[in-house]
Amino acid sequence: MTNAIADVSSHVEFKPAKLKLTNRDAIMDRAKEIRDQFKMDNPVITAENLAGNKLVLRDLKKQKKLLDEARLKVKREYNKPLDEFTSDIKKAQSIIDEAINPLEIAVNDVEEKQKQERKQRIMDVATQIFDQYEVDINDLEFDKHWLNKTYQKTKRENEIIAQAVQLRKQKDQLAKDAEAVNNLAGGRNLDPEPFIQQLQNGIPLADVTQNIDAAAKQAEQRKEQQERLEIARKAQEQAELEAKTKKVGNKRVDKTTGEVVDEYRTFRFTAKVNIKQAKALVEFLKNNGIEYETEAV
Repeated sequence: MTNAIADVSSHVEFKPAKLKLTNRDAIMDRAKEIRDQFKMDNPVITAENLAGNKLVLRDLKKQKKLLDEARLKVKREYNKPLDEFTSDIKKAQSIIDEAINPLEIAVNDVEEKQKQERKQRIMDVATQIFDQYEVDINDLEFDKHWLNKTYQKTKRENEIIAQAVQLRKQKDQLAKDAEAVNNLAGGRNLDPEPFIQQLQNGIPLADVTQNIDAAAKQAEQRKEQQERLEIARKAQEQAELEAKTKKVGNKRVDKTTGEVVDEYRTFRFTAKVNIKQAKALVEFLKNNGIEYETEAV
């Protein structure tokens, strides 16, 4: 098939149409007469004159419509030759499209295949670069301009490297921030994983730190509330016990049946503890209603 195609020539017989409004002056004069007769600068419409003014308005719009109908009628006749010419040209174009369409599809298919092959070659290079920097290739922002045949290879690879370097910096910073979060949360007796996940979701370290502080405060409040509830429960149990029983020597007996419900003995033991442990031991004894005596040695 030859690539040389003779141009399609269109020979058009065209004579500029002459369109003239023969009674232009009469129409203009009549329009001015209507305007002068009915124009009101500040119309005052009342209930009494409403109906009459609506009739006038209807008639004025009718005159305007008559002029527009005349315009449209002339326009339709005036455009007939152009419409026929346009139709013939489009028919000729559609005939040529029968040759264009299958060829264009085939050409586009090959070019798309070549484009995808170029993209795969670029992705292979990018994967090697990203592997060197130990970052995820899925984070690459692929620039569609890289697929252009005229795009410089060196420039493209430098841009890929720049992305890999930036992602590596972000990865290192995330690891550093995650370690800080792990230490901070662990020091507050909190599970660090939810806060590390916040970092990975893009929440700044400062905000995550504030979230850890808030969570630690809430945990402390819950602990204090639980301790108060436990103290109140034990106090209630002790009050109920004392209401139903009485102490007789080292024993506590039921007031009604005389049955022994508890027996107390004195134990002596020596514990070697530091100040913090001693305070915790005393707190335990108090919370459990145990009578005790202390003697520092």
